[in-house]
Amino acid sequence: MFSDEGIVVTILWVLSQKFRVLLAKAKSYYAKVLRLSNRVRVDPYFGLTPKDYSTTFNPMEVPCQKETYYFALNNLVKSNSKVLDVGFGQGYGMSILSVLAKEVYGVEVDEKALDFSRRTLLGKNPKIRGLYLYDGYHLPFQREFFDVATCVDVIEHVEDYDRFIDELLRVSRCVLFSTPNRRPEYTNPDGTPKNRWHLREWSYEELDVILRRHNAKLEWYFIDGPWDGPFKVVDKLSRKTLVLMPILFKRK
Repeated sequence: MFSDEGIVVTILWVLSQKFRVLLAKAKSYYAKVLRLSNRVRVDPYFGLTPKDYSTTFNPMEVPCQKETYYFALNNLVKSNSKVLDVGFGQGYGMSILSVLAKEVYGVEVDEKALDFSRRTLLGKNPKIRGLYLYDGYHLPFQREFFDVATCVDVIEHVEDYDRFIDELLRVSRCVLFSTPNRRPEYTNPDGTPKNRWHLREWSYEELDVILRRHNAKLEWYFIDGPWDGPFKVVDKLSRKTLVLMPILFKRK
């Protein structure tokens, strides 16, 4: 016969063993959860669409964009030029264009980007004369007000791109575009861009067909190189082409 004290000791021992087993399982489960949480990142842009995009989400100076602006500066802009930057984002492209241009203006659909550039550029760079919010299609300028318009990494965000192109040609004698070259490493299996903010990306052949529908002379240039450079501007498409950079010259 067990004494009452012995029964209590036995029960406590059994409970302690079960507790150790449960504690070990809890530790193992916690370790798994911790490893999983380190691998899975919360998507800060969950539920947002391309229409919600703002360059203020992850502000940076994109190297190939700067290469496009430098090309415009050295090949299209003159000392008496009025230049329009369409979709200026963080505004650094306008600063590059202002090195030579007489006057620089900018339009943007993104209110946050507009507020940022108004704070950082207006009143500080005397060549940047005006920054405006617009609806993406109607530019608040007279016909051929500008000598040059730059449209850097913008057209891939635009729904009605033919209408957009016509409006750029209305206000400017020359329009320089840059847009990503659709490459396999940046494209999903279904053909959509891996960049969630782009409505679409084009191959050279596809974009060429679109641009030739408009009343303008077309010249083709390409930016070759990796995302962070160094770059080479060429007039022939290659496997190294990162950016499509066509120019439309308005016909007289």
